[in-house]
Amino acid sequence: MSNISMLEITELEKTELAPFIKKALESKAPDPAFHAIMGHNPELAKSMYVAWGTVFQTGRVDHKLKEIIRVKLSRAADCNY
Repeated sequence: MSNISMLEITELEKTELAPFIKKALESKAPDPAFHAIMGHNPELAKSMYVAWGTVFQTGRVDHKLKEIIRVKLSRAADCNY
């Protein structure tokens, strides 16, 4: 049983996280479950969106390292990426 509830994306889109969620949904990353969980702490969620954008969308991190990060995250979540 999970320790944290999943918030509704439609409700989160009415909050200060709306621009972050819109961009993430358009780019299909991070996954909507990220929003549903991180929405409990909007300040932390905003910081995570900024970090995600820096790592995965700005070209500041080498592509090989990004792939390593993706694989590590998928293994940690038992995802078959």
